[in-house]
Amino acid sequence: MNSLISYHSIEKTHYLNKRKNIFRIPVTDYTFKQLFATEKNKHFLIDFLNSALSKYLGEIADIAYLPTEKYGIEPYEKRVFFDIACKDTLGRDFIIEMQHARQPEFVDRSIYYLSRAISSGMRKGDQRYRIMPTYSVNLLDFELPEYSNSGECFRAVFLKDQNNRIITDKVGVFYLNLCNFAAQQEDISPELKQWLYVLKNMQNFDETDYEKQEGIFKNLLDECRISNMNKMEKEDYEKSVLEYDDVQEAIAYARELAAKDAFGKGVEEGREEGREEGREEGMMRAKIMIALNMKEKGVDIQSISTYTGLTEAEILQISQ
Repeated sequence: MNSLISYHSIEKTHYLNKRKNIFRIPVTDYTFKQLFATEKNKHFLIDFLNSALSKYLGEIADIAYLPTEKYGIEPYEKRVFFDIACKDTLGRDFIIEMQHARQPEFVDRSIYYLSRAISSGMRKGDQRYRIMPTYSVNLLDFELPEYSNSGECFRAVFLKDQNNRIITDKVGVFYLNLCNFAAQQEDISPELKQWLYVLKNMQNFDETDYEKQEGIFKNLLDECRISNMNKMEKEDYEKSVLEYDDVQEAIAYARELAAKDAFGKGVEEGREEGREEGREEGMMRAKIMIALNMKEKGVDIQSISTYTGLTEAEILQISQ
């Protein structure tokens, strides 16, 4: 297995070096955090958040970055790692997540992350439960099962009562779907549509596409020019691209396995139950393949867990 993985990695590296892309893949872990989680480039994050959230929350004037690791109150409680965490000048907290691979329980995960962000803001001994406004922004490269076939690229979720009245605007979850960047939703801004379009397609842009951009989007492309990277940045970026490609290939492989497994159960047996079992088995095989490939490249266990959804114990077990 290891020799096959090593050969696969060499082939992928050779393929990467042959690419003629002018601009980076913006949603790889390395580039995404460089663009949106650094002080130098925080104007990109502010503009992106305003394009998505200003209708609901008003304008964000400035942000300060926060620690991304949250420990549990008790030793046995799960640690969480946010992709990006920040606070604006009004004291509102934001956690931003970029997710490539479809996870059956991602909505649950986003709610859990939001809850941890809220609870960590409560001070010990404070008898008041006046929470600070906290929002979860999730940028997804897949369709949530809860909204499958909706054709929508944006969802804003608040706490509401049975009459659809918002009981508090201090808590909100936002889902942005890159796959549906061309969705015709009247309730989203042209700026948000442009952000989703650029983030989804930047790696395929040429100089003609660059000239069509204006303002902050042209600045974004300038920041993402591969030719502007130094040697160390290119090495970090290439490693991130290999991880990203592994995820995309594993997703395609999982779909293929799920289809074969479901079909193999026969016309009658291969209906809903067979398809679901096939999907689950295929996704597990894909997660294992991703984990093995990432471990071979020296990726740390916590990052592998975040990408695959496997626990650290499961990753250590399959790696033995």
